[in-house]
Amino acid sequence: MLKKLASSVLVAGTLLASAQGAFAEEKLFKNYVYQTPLAKFTEAAGYYDCSEDVGGTARCIDDVDFLEEKFTVALIFSGDKLMMVSLISPFDQNLYVKAIAGLSKSFTLVSMNDEKSILDMFDTARKSRSTEELTTKISNFEQVGLASGNLTYTFLEGLNAKGQTNAVSALAAAPENIRSAELVMAGQGADAGMIIRFTFPRLEANKILAEAKKPVESF
Repeated sequence: MLKKLASSVLVAGTLLASAQGAFAEEKLFKNYVYQTPLAKFTEAAGYYDCSEDVGGTARCIDDVDFLEEKFTVALIFSGDKLMMVSLISPFDQNLYVKAIAGLSKSFTLVSMNDEKSILDMFDTARKSRSTEELTTKISNFEQVGLASGNLTYTFLEGLNAKGQTNAVSALAAAPENIRSAELVMAGQGADAGMIIRFTFPRLEANKILAEAKKPVESF
């Protein structure tokens, strides 16, 4: 299961950071703090090297409790510092429902995307003439994405949705340390899996911008 989902863990996380700094003492998930050094996650503490599966520097640990279920947690590093936490599990309809409900308690759904397109929740709501029309658009998008085995829900924590026109502007106007949660449905049938990944997209974006501003070494 880990190998089948690993590419989704790393690639989508990289895309999120690219599309969107400073060090922050902020928790990504439970007690996993953003920018914690790789050396902290030792074999003696139960972590194992899953870098080959993920395709980048990573450490994993099994049987972590969340939503009354067991997950494999994959810790993804950039420059040997923790930048993303992903929870991985085989697909289960009950868990899928619990994940949506659980995330919705403190996060706001801002978009959904499949392999081909993005449904911006704010833009779609603004252009819908009724609640029924909005519900139908969301339902149709979900059905197509789930049927194709590729659907991602993107949530932002503590977001004030009032007056927002689209997901991009909502993120840009949010605090620098806003936390993102992505619920990823990947694969079909027996190979179907679910990933919940937590990042700080604006902090990661600022880090990339800071690196880009550094003087270029002559050669």
